[in-house]
Amino acid sequence: MKINVMTDLEGVSGVNGVSDNIGNKIVNLPIALAMLTGEVNALAEGLVKGGAGEVLVADGHGGGNNLDIGQLHPAITLVNIMGILAPISHGLDGSCAAAIQLGAHAMAGVADGYLNHSYNSHAIVSMALNGEPIGEIGIGILKAAYFGVPTILVAGDEAACREARAFVGGRPLTTVATKTGLARYSASNRHPAAVRAELSDAAEQALRELPRYQAMPMPSEFVLDVCYMDCNMADTREKIGAERVDAQTVRHSGQDFFDVYAQFLGWAPGAYLRRHPRPPKQ
Repeated sequence: MKINVMTDLEGVSGVNGVSDNIGNKIVNLPIALAMLTGEVNALAEGLVKGGAGEVLVADGHGGGNNLDIGQLHPAITLVNIMGILAPISHGLDGSCAAAIQLGAHAMAGVADGYLNHSYNSHAIVSMALNGEPIGEIGIGILKAAYFGVPTILVAGDEAACREARAFVGGRPLTTVATKTGLARYSASNRHPAAVRAELSDAAEQALRELPRYQAMPMPSEFVLDVCYMDCNMADTREKIGAERVDAQTVRHSGQDFFDVYAQFLGWAPGAYLRRHPRPPKQ
């Protein structure tokens, strides 16, 4: 049984950041990466106990290079997410039994979300999918659902966990809070040992109870609005095919989720699906 894990960094216990006057900056990077490694390994240990044969970890913060594969649990396969034309599913496909998000953070604008942002703290003010606010957590859940894969666990700060639970709308989801945000740059962190123990136990239990988790239903149309910090950023997106909504906002739309998501990441409309055709329905 293969499990896909997408990692981020801001939601890991002990990771500290400050403002650089525009966005976020991690200030204790060596410690932060060690803390990330500890949480990844604890998660993998629990997943293996729960029956996983392979834990596919996508190193998702800042383009990757945050995890030393030699320091990881032997059940882990590490995915490098770089590459201009590479698949943006980061190892997710229908062969995965479940998806997990680790080190997650709240979307931009959440007052108690520690280091809150949506993809780029130096560029994006807000995002909305089909008129509803969305951040990286919701996008990640839909990425898994595209392949019929349920997201079973999200770990991050309390605001991230709250956001994840709200997004799935009462469907089963396990969350593990690593810290409580007091403001964007202030948090009360749980001790890493306590977090890792809970992560391992939660992962094992979630996998043993896998049949109760469900993939999110997918809409038939996708309209993704992205509000940038200034009109120059929106100009760049309009140039590659986005619809201009207002001075700072552009719109990507279509009937295929990954095509729309790829447009947001810089692909021309339709280009991603030509390179990576939509998988047949199971």
